[in-house]
Amino acid sequence: MTDKNLLDQAIESMNDAYIILSDNTIVYLSHKFYSDPSRIIESVSVDGEFVKRFFLDNNGVYPLNLLGPAVSKVLEWNLEGSNGDVKSFDSDADLGIPQTGYFIDLRQLNMSRLNMIKISGAHNSEADIPITNLSPVLNGANSVPKDKLYQLSQIPAEDNLYIAYFQEPDRTHSNTECYSYNVSYISASELNDHIYNPTSNDTQHFDTTAYLKNYYGEAGVQAGSINPNDLGSEPSLIETNELKSTQLVGLTCYIANLKAFKK
Repeated sequence: MTDKNLLDQAIESMNDAYIILSDNTIVYLSHKFYSDPSRIIESVSVDGEFVKRFFLDNNGVYPLNLLGPAVSKVLEWNLEGSNGDVKSFDSDADLGIPQTGYFIDLRQLNMSRLNMIKISGAHNSEADIPITNLSPVLNGANSVPKDKLYQLSQIPAEDNLYIAYFQEPDRTHSNTECYSYNVSYISASELNDHIYNPTSNDTQHFDTTAYLKNYYGEAGVQAGSINPNDLGSEPSLIETNELKSTQLVGLTCYIANLKAFKK
């Protein structure tokens, strides 16, 4: 495998995600999987075009309970249409009926992986182009109605996932701007096919399962990320040893801990 292929593989894996489910099971979701076009239920482009909407209303306003946290709960209220009926997914695939679950906002966790790993100038991160006509500060947010506030304390029946992410995740982003993004949906039943397998994924020197369960699960941390610098690994991706380079790839990704929500 060439250095360029290794770099491309590393950049792709930087946007993968470990999810600790409510039953302490760990799933590993690749960026390629959760960003598949068939899963996208909301999409806003840089020119402000609302290609698809689900949570975003016609005035460009977002539900307040989903605006800010990296991991939050999707309430029954979030799934209601203007007439009180359940919304439908705007998708070419049959994703079923929207269910309560968890909203994982990878935009809130977007630390530049390309700056966190020294790659000897092999890749220069470019700034993403902000959306100029979509701003939570200007448009405000929709508060949960008083008669629905009790839903904030309810735990979703299943770990259905709504994952928000930048369309250009490998570009740099400012905390004061909005950028092109998508929201994808993954049902709880699909997660059974993505249970993390430590035998095939872990390196010889690092127990990923123990790390996640101890430093996120037992600690009650809801969200974060792993990168080689945190773990004391050599941060260079340009190595003569192909296996070593490949092993670093799996240690750069996002983490969300659903077990942290109180039962």
